[in-house]
Amino acid sequence: MALVIKKRAGKAWKEHELAELVEYIKKYPTIAVFELTGVRANVLHELRAKLRQDTVFKVTKKTLFAKAAEKAGIPQLKSLVEGKLKPIGLVFSNVSAFKLALTLQKSRVLMHAKAGEKADVDVVIPECNTGIPPGPILSELGKMKIPTRIDGGSIWIAKDTLVAKKGDVISSALASLLMKLDIKAVLKGVTIDAAYEGGRIYSGDELIIDLDKVKQDIESAIKSAFNFAVNVGYVSKETAAQVVAFAYMKALAVAVEVSYVTKETLPYLLKKAHAEALSLQSAAKVQ
Repeated sequence: MALVIKKRAGKAWKEHELAELVEYIKKYPTIAVFELTGVRANVLHELRAKLRQDTVFKVTKKTLFAKAAEKAGIPQLKSLVEGKLKPIGLVFSNVSAFKLALTLQKSRVLMHAKAGEKADVDVVIPECNTGIPPGPILSELGKMKIPTRIDGGSIWIAKDTLVAKKGDVISSALASLLMKLDIKAVLKGVTIDAAYEGGRIYSGDELIIDLDKVKQDIESAIKSAFNFAVNVGYVSKETAAQVVAFAYMKALAVAVEVSYVTKETLPYLLKKAHAEALSLQSAAKVQ
């Protein structure tokens, strides 16, 4: 009897889960998948709270999602989870796949480092009372070149000390110390493995945008377009001043070349005549 009840409860859960997945697939234009392995529960909790207005995070079975994709009429969605050997998480969102990937990248949070992880920031231990009594840890602190002193029965860090640069591997001893001092050194979040939007599947690599490079490219394109517009005499609100100035300089150069006398050209013509006179004088002396 107990077995029958459990079976019915399991079936009811699957039906509810399937219906919810179908609803999400139909409701949200962007659907993404990420590997759940290595994603800490508190990170997901923070992301859910931060992005709850536009985005839903869901952890479910790959087989159920595949069935939901078929039932929702978008069978190509199954490719998001096909071949995935590790547990996955899903993201349903109202924002574009590219904006979602960027938002998740920016939403990473600093967490305590585990041994073997690389620091994502420069790690500094500030001058402070560690609250740790003197003992074997003193030799570890010495190896890490952290200046210390004993005061009031506990170890004090004598001055602010850089213990790891960005990219350095965190040792087990340092990870333990950072945990005790509540100093966080690694950024954790969700990295999209693949996403669906507008009938197309994007790989995680396709969604990575170098914003600095894009900004440089846009600035370069604007500069090139501006210079081209000025050179061809295209007048707009942005180019008018430069076009007029460029036309003025060209007109002035032509006027000076043909010795056309005006208030503006007279100083240049006098300089030109003076230079020509000096040249003739020099040539006469040589002869």
